[in-house]
Amino acid sequence: MIKMRLRFSKSGNLRFIGHLDFLKVFQQTLGRSKLPVAYSQGFNPHMLLSFALPLPLGMTSIHDYADLTLDTELPEDKIISRINACAPGGLVVSGAQAFGGPGAAALVVAADYILLAELDADDSTLVEDRIKSVLSSESIIIPKKTKSGIKDTDIRPDIMDISMAEQHIKMRLAAGSARFLNPLIVAGLLLGRDASPATITRTELYCHTTGEGDEDAFIPLLTKS
Repeated sequence: MIKMRLRFSKSGNLRFIGHLDFLKVFQQTLGRSKLPVAYSQGFNPHMLLSFALPLPLGMTSIHDYADLTLDTELPEDKIISRINACAPGGLVVSGAQAFGGPGAAALVVAADYILLAELDADDSTLVEDRIKSVLSSESIIIPKKTKSGIKDTDIRPDIMDISMAEQHIKMRLAAGSARFLNPLIVAGLLLGRDASPATITRTELYCHTTGEGDEDAFIPLLTKS
């Protein structure tokens, strides 16, 4: 069996379906592609397919990732072309690479987002000031929903970087199974109002580099172009 990591984008009407429904869409696409997808054993076999990190409803993504197991090896370009030939609008695979070791979901530690903010000059200045305030703060305590209920939580350690260029705000935030910060929370802090998921695009997912002690360095889950 061959484990493949796929890089794909999710946009258009697909932004309006939840993670479980998107899983079904992806499975149906793989079924139509006639790729030799491996299945689990037992009474209810299912495709060996998993995603790195579910995308919040309403958002789009440029670089998302899925792990797929095949029964036989195929050229990477053929895997990409066969999936794209059967994919619905809004789903485009742009990369594929064989991998060993942990799955993508266990590796994700950070994510990049772009927030589209239509601001006038005064609002732009205000947002820039808020960005400086956030980055200079030692702690930012907010009520955050957890598995055990609503708790005051310090989200400052989960904000890795924020920058602004014209009408776009770039954010690098903690993401993954260990720590996750919803970009809508940070967008609300910066804009002073609730942000729409439709204004946010997730552009990349990262894992740590293998260098010892280099906790602040990240690489994309799939580095092959």
